Amino acid sequence: MPCCSALYVQTSSQGAAAIIRQANIDDVPAIVSLERQTPLASHWSEAAYRAAFEPVAPARVALVWDDEVVEKENQNRLQGFLLARITAEDCELENIVVAAEFQRRGIGTQLMQALIPAARELRALRILLEVRESNTAARSFYEKLGFQITNRRQSYYNHPTDDAVLYALALMESAIDSRPPRPLRPS
Repeated sequence: MPCCSALYVQTSSQGAAAIIRQANIDDVPAIVSLERQTPLASHWSEAAYRAAFEPVAPARVALVWDDEVVEKENQNRLQGFLLARITAEDCELENIVVAAEFQRRGIGTQLMQALIPAARELRALRILLEVRESNTAARSFYEKLGFQITNRRQSYYNHPTDDAVLYALALMESAIDSRPPRPLRPS
């Protein structure tokens, strides 16, 4: 998955920029480091993240929040990331993480807002996700973005045991609406 130009740019008063861009395999060490610092994140091995960028891997949207200001302070410049898998008409959010010290600054919202057009471009009709029932902050976040509860999975999570709440966000009205319109019949 090659890196592309910025999807979103925010410039500070010092002229440094924070951007949302497509992630690439070179971002994996920073992604793993950030994910390990977040207890409620879905934890993957470094090998699993690397495999997500292989040419034979299923289609994915992988975005990072890349902050030049933080890099100047010798910290991990990736302050957030998102990974979503595309399967047929679905875009499944596999992981989204924002560094604790950068939460509640809109980074998660901007990552999700960047996911929506990327998923549409890959012909997904909806974004699906699951979250711990006890993770009220995440649930509130997704509900504010328009996600609707679709189901529950009892005792889905371990350490500690918790139910999963399944959410969906419709990207298009239906598969029927995405077909080209029929020509008008002559009267």
